[in-house]
Amino acid sequence: MGVIAQYQVSAAAPSTVGGTGITLKYFFSNPPLSLWNVGAPGVSTPQQSSQIGQVPSATNAGGQLQIYTQSGTPSGVNFVVGGTGEGKLLGQRFRVYMSGVAVNASAVGQTVTPIIQLNKGTIASPTYVTLAGNVASGALVNAQPLGFSVAADLLLDPTSGSISGFMKYQFQSTSTGTAQSQAAEAAITQANGLVLANAQGQAGFGLVCGVTASITDATFSASLYEFKIVQD
Repeated sequence: MGVIAQYQVSAAAPSTVGGTGITLKYFFSNPPLSLWNVGAPGVSTPQQSSQIGQVPSATNAGGQLQIYTQSGTPSGVNFVVGGTGEGKLLGQRFRVYMSGVAVNASAVGQTVTPIIQLNKGTIASPTYVTLAGNVASGALVNAQPLGFSVAADLLLDPTSGSISGFMKYQFQSTSTGTAQSQAAEAAITQANGLVLANAQGQAGFGLVCGVTASITDATFSASLYEFKIVQD
């Protein structure tokens, strides 16, 4: 099973979001722009990239997980170490994995909802549709981490420009090991209208992921340990 594209995150170096607000909080790939040592002697001005150093938002998809569906080498883009991966998804199955941990130290009855979205638009003007996840956990137990996992088994059809398939999810206490809730694979809502015939080196589409919390609370935090696309 080979990795086609992935965020540079792990348990040792997660992408972490949190704080107040109940709108979708988008995860990002490391290193975040704020960690670049700008201004230090001998450090050049950071080069902007649509893959590294930017945080996706509701109005801009900079930092999305880009999927190339056109043959050729993207100019100035290195989204997979050792290869480009463009064109590999057309007419074939692929899988998307998202996992991490959420925790809250004070809110009572707060739930968390991990979401994977597909961007059918551009980076500058995204059009997001939910691809997988979007199922709320049970109530978080104060200060006890809750692990979340979303897995989608998908098919991209180049003729219709659509993605269909199945997804499943799991929530589990990482402190007690108790499974909170989970589901067998269920059909996703098919995503239509993908533009796949982009010019050489342009992304066919992109994926982003994030979490929402049901109650706004300053102590809420969620860390992403994994966000990747693989093929058998």
